[in-house]
Amino acid sequence: MTATARDAELFALDEATCLTLLRTQPVGRLVLGGDPPDVLPVNFVVVDRSIVLRTADDGLVAARAGGTVMFEVDMLDDRTRSGWSVLARGVLDDAAEPPAELATWAPGAHDRWMVVTIASVTGRLLRGAVDAPATEPGGYL
Repeated sequence: MTATARDAELFALDEATCLTLLRTQPVGRLVLGGDPPDVLPVNFVVVDRSIVLRTADDGLVAARAGGTVMFEVDMLDDRTRSGWSVLARGVLDDAAEPPAELATWAPGAHDRWMVVTIASVTGRLLRGAVDAPATEPGGYL
């Protein structure tokens, strides 16, 4: 069996794939508009077309309820120079009741449940280049 070389490739992901990939990671980045914007890592879960998170009642995230936000999740593999990135856009609102079970990694009280209702989602997949294998004859070491 001989591996062949190929160049790196970049693919756009469809909505269904983006939503599936969002569900695979426990941490994403919530992007809050402003000058400069705030980018905060948060634990989250996806329920239907919504991103659910918990925050402090008096925190920066809670203060942005009702605003448009972006949410980014990715996975990278240094070894293969491959990965994917998904970006969701939507409105951040309070959740009437906890729509999912979610443990946060950060210390402190995170009693306020919030939800980003996804309006649009896009993503890209990078498949890294593969170098041609060495063709020197030899044995195994």
